[in-house]
Amino acid sequence: MTERDQPATKRVTIHDVARELGLSTSTVSAALNGSGKLRQSTRDRVQRTATELGYRPSRAALAFRLGRTGTIAFALPSVDEGAVPMLDLDFYMTAARAAATKAFEAGYALTLTPPTVTSEDGWRLIGADGVVLCDPVRNDERLAALERLGTPVVTVERDAARPDWPYAVTSDHGENMRTLLDHLRGQGAERIALISADASWSWAEESAAAYRDWAAAHGMPELVRLIPLDHAHNDPYESTLALLRGPERPDAVIATAEQYREGVLRAARDAEVRIPEDVLVAVGIDSPGSERHDPPLTAIDLQPDRQAELAVGMLLRRIEGEPIEGPLLSDAVLRVRGSTVRMVR
Repeated sequence: MTERDQPATKRVTIHDVARELGLSTSTVSAALNGSGKLRQSTRDRVQRTATELGYRPSRAALAFRLGRTGTIAFALPSVDEGAVPMLDLDFYMTAARAAATKAFEAGYALTLTPPTVTSEDGWRLIGADGVVLCDPVRNDERLAALERLGTPVVTVERDAARPDWPYAVTSDHGENMRTLLDHLRGQGAERIALISADASWSWAEESAAAYRDWAAAHGMPELVRLIPLDHAHNDPYESTLALLRGPERPDAVIATAEQYREGVLRAARDAEVRIPEDVLVAVGIDSPGSERHDPPLTAIDLQPDRQAELAVGMLLRRIEGEPIEGPLLSDAVLRVRGSTVRMVR
């Protein structure tokens, strides 16, 4: 029984390939790396034997040869102290899992970075070959620092101050909002409130702008309440409760962010209004929690797994120096559920 006939019980190394062929490890290494002055027949024989034995170069060795670390950083949005931790949200958990899988398939490890990493020193310490940066704010310092370092970076959504930034995966948030508003109007809503983030995230700005334009075009009042990021738990509740107890109560409420959902629902309970009989409720970012609610909540599914896969794919091409045509548009789907379905009056 030869070595290649034996069951594999350990990782095949370059030494195993050399021993099988009766060659030196330096010759085998040169053949596998495409270096040195070797006959093509020797290179072919080494490559064929390595494949037959199941040899795979270690990520560490490959990274060393290419001058890389073999890691990709996945950076969540940076928010003020007191806000809901972003990794607690289903949207970012789903995105991070998909990004890790996509990176692993390409031979990279994924590193989640602390939201406090903003400076060049911090990014140097992480030492990633590239970064997927989620939801940059306007004039995001993290993006600027990475550019100064020459680190390839791809953003999920744009820095609003960089409208021509090509290395981005985006969704058409204006169209997403208009689709949701048309649905609510079709269910009889005439006073639609928007609970949105008081932040310079491009998705929040685009959604709010589309809401205002749509309201003006349909002769409906603007009912916008902006929520500071450091009060994500309390202000959605207080703002929504004030609206629902006001003299001209809205007949529909859109909570643009996943973390606003519970505050809006609690306000509806305390105001003693029924969903969907008295008020329609929709969420701008879908999650399992929205689907499990009673009644299930209508929401915009941004498909974060798809966004993350596209972002990692684009980043890998940047790392390899390939030309990029971007930004990439990731489709969203309106998931219509019981919270916004009723008989039109």
